[in-house]
Amino acid sequence: MSDLTITDFSRLLVSEIHRILPQDNSNRLHLAMRYSVLAPAKHLRPFLVFASSWIFGIKEILKVAAAVEFIHVYSLIHDDLPCMDNSDFRRGQPACHKKFDEATAILAGDALLTLAFEVLSTSIEDSNKCVRVIKTLSTAIGYNGMVGGQVLDLVASNVGKVHDVHLLKTAKLFSAACEIGAIMGGASGEECKALSSYGIKIGLAFQAKDDLNDYLQKNETSNIVLSIGLENTKEYIKKLLDDAANYLNLFLNRTNYLYSVVELIRDL
Repeated sequence: MSDLTITDFSRLLVSEIHRILPQDNSNRLHLAMRYSVLAPAKHLRPFLVFASSWIFGIKEILKVAAAVEFIHVYSLIHDDLPCMDNSDFRRGQPACHKKFDEATAILAGDALLTLAFEVLSTSIEDSNKCVRVIKTLSTAIGYNGMVGGQVLDLVASNVGKVHDVHLLKTAKLFSAACEIGAIMGGASGEECKALSSYGIKIGLAFQAKDDLNDYLQKNETSNIVLSIGLENTKEYIKKLLDDAANYLNLFLNRTNYLYSVVELIRDL
């Protein structure tokens, strides 16, 4: 697996997701779950689980990575709802609530959220690692993480708040994905901290790059470019990615996948 690309990983992940998801085509909830999770995607967050665990020689990580993707997709389904970000499209297709209806979308998100923790609790045999992974993930996505970031996003109006939205809504899940990989690999406290910090920088850079691309495409919604300016945003992204790469200096080898994510975001 040393020459695995992100595209290769996505194919493996999707195969695993097919095996995990319910497949009753007569069940509207099952259809909505599959519709959202199996839409074409970058799969960066689950890839970070794999890339971080790879440092420590872990190869069997797809179920854990799939659980992180379920969490991410649940958040997208709910973010797209009319009462939230009110988006009609997601990943190149109609949003879940447009394809089905709002109630089904809410329940599909709920089902994916709970399925993620079911998968983690039944696939991680080491009980100590299982508890640590669940704690890391639940902390990252709760009131002081992703959900809190979504609330803040509804009222963000200045640079400080935009940065906080990026940190809570995006970067903390990136960080958790990296830390989960470290936990699964039996990393030391110092190694976990380095990978968690790498994930924060990568998440902030990813969201800032997304804002930058939106701005350049004249989709000038509230974002960091409007807060700090175009050139400052470019410099901010560069520094974040350089800082992320520096956190990998702690590790002697097997960091190729994590470095590839840095370069992928540079090129987005």
